[in-house]
Order: sequence, then C-alpha cells, then structure tokens
Amino acid sequence: MMDALPPLAERVRAETADARRALATERKKLARLLEKLPVDAAACAGGEALRLAGEVLKVSLDQVPRGADRMTLPVPWLDGETVDVPLQRDLSPQQNLDRLFRRAKGLTLGLKIVRQREAQTLARMAIVAAQLATLDAIGAAAQAFDTQTPDAPRPRDVLRQVTAWLQAVRQLGVKLQGVAKPTPEQRKVARGKQLPDGVRLFSSPEGAVVLAGKTADGNDALVTRLLRGRDVWLHLRDRPGAHVMLRVQGQDAAKPAELAACAMLAGHLSGVAKGEACEITVCAGKDVRKVKGAPAGSVYVSRERVLRVVIDGDVIDGFYARNR
Repeated sequence: MMDALPPLAERVRAETADARRALATERKKLARLLEKLPVDAAACAGGEALRLAGEVLKVSLDQVPRGADRMTLPVPWLDGETVDVPLQRDLSPQQNLDRLFRRAKGLTLGLKIVRQREAQTLARMAIVAAQLATLDAIGAAAQAFDTQTPDAPRPRDVLRQVTAWLQAVRQLGVKLQGVAKPTPEQRKVARGKQLPDGVRLFSSPEGAVVLAGKTADGNDALVTRLLRGRDVWLHLRDRPGAHVMLRVQGQDAAKPAELAACAMLAGHLSGVAKGEACEITVCAGKDVRKVKGAPAGSVYVSRERVLRVVIDGDVIDGFYARNR
C-alpha cells in the first residue's frame, strides 16, 4: 500500500494521473513502433541493388532473350564485377527494365520514409520523457511545499505549473483516457448533439454550465442558439471580446461569487491579464438581442449592470482544470 501523500501533492497527483497514464501508454506505443522499424528498413534495403541491376540491364537490353527469368550480367564500369538481374518471363526486356527502376524507386523512397519515421519516433519519445520528468519535478515541488521547507513554492505556482503541463500534454495530441468526462450539467447542454463551432464549454466553481465564444461566429451562436432568458450573459465592457454565458437552472439566482468568477473568465478570454482589473457588463439572457444585419457577435443589451473584478489566477486556472 502506498503511503498517503500530503494535501497539495495528492491534488497534483489526482489532477495529472490520467495524463501521466496516457504518456506512459504513448511511450510504450512508441517503443513498440521503434522495434518494428528495423524490419521495415530491411524490407526496403534492396533499392540500390535493384537500381544497379536496372542500370546494367539498360546497357545490355539486346542481350536479354525473351522468357528469361534471371541473368547474370557484367557491370561495364566495374572491372570483373557482375550483377544478378531478376526478370519476369512474361515481360519484354524493356518492360523488365521499367519494372526494375519502378521497384528500385519505391524501395528507396520506402527506406527514406522509414528513416524519417525513426527520427520522428525518437524525437517524440524524447518529448514524452521530458514531460514525464517535468511532472516529477512538479510533484517534488508540491511535496516540498507540504513539508514546509524554507524555499517551498506557493500552492498557486504549483497549480499553475500543473495547468501549463496539462496544456502541453494536450498539444502533443496524446489521447487522455478518462479525461474530460462531462458533468450532468454539461450533458444537459449538449444532449445528443455537439456544441456549435467556436463555442467552448466550462464548468463554474458551483458546477454550473458556462459557455464561452472563441470566435465572432461562436459568440453569435452562443447568443442566438444557446442563451436562454434566465441565463446570465457577461462581456468585457465597451471592448471587443468573448461572450460568456452562465447557465441558470430553476428559479435560483446565480450566487455572487459564481458571477464574479464568470466575470473574471470573460475578462481573461478577452485578453485581460491575470492580476489586472476590468469592468464586465452583466445582464440576463432575455435582455440580450442580436442586431439584425450586424456583424457576427454584435448584440444589443438592455438593463445591464457593471461588475468590476480583478482577474484571479487561481479562479482562471480552476476553470481550465475543471474543463479537462
């Protein structure tokens, strides 16, 4: 049985467990591929020999009788050297020559591709190993904090490292099994269908659905297709940016802390840096209207209020962590 980890180290392990397993699986897959590549290379290794046979046959076509399946011919430019030339009985000398050059070209290209795959596989294995080493370093930093060493990093810094690490792993294209399982609220939003292009799904600190536009068309789709009357719509005041929607279920109003968190997300997605202050326009979904004929993302808002927030890095990191 493994010893229990301290709180911060346990959180780091829990948030990165799926990605660590995915990287370990990827490393095994790459190792298996690397084992098979020498076999592929051996199968393509005869290209140069066939090309030589073709060059010799090219200057000796008049010596090839019809129906021959193999000939040993001298190499004119190498004294005393001969080459074994494979032939097909049913082909003419010229057709055999063409066939030899086609096979030689194919095998040479195949060998080049195998070498490229080998280099790419080795490079990817190095990247995967580096990411696993980075995770080990993050875990050590988490342990250092929990052991109260003088140079221990702050929990916020450790969790930011976790978020950045997870983003780097996603960029590798590694399939994360068990990651991004939708919550019941998220399943209600996209029940039986995908969200429109340009719309991103988050989860609020209270577990509610939060949608955000990534593009002008995504902003448009959020307002015209997804926003409901009781939902809360948020946008960076008097500046272009992402439309954010907090789904409100039942008759309960959104909690102030939840509104503030979504306001921070709206500011962050619109380019406001962590630690900076901004003003966010907030209103009910029923008070947001698409302006007919206006560019994508342009809306008319009535009865809005303004919420001033400072972008809290931990709150933003929490949105991305819950979005896995």
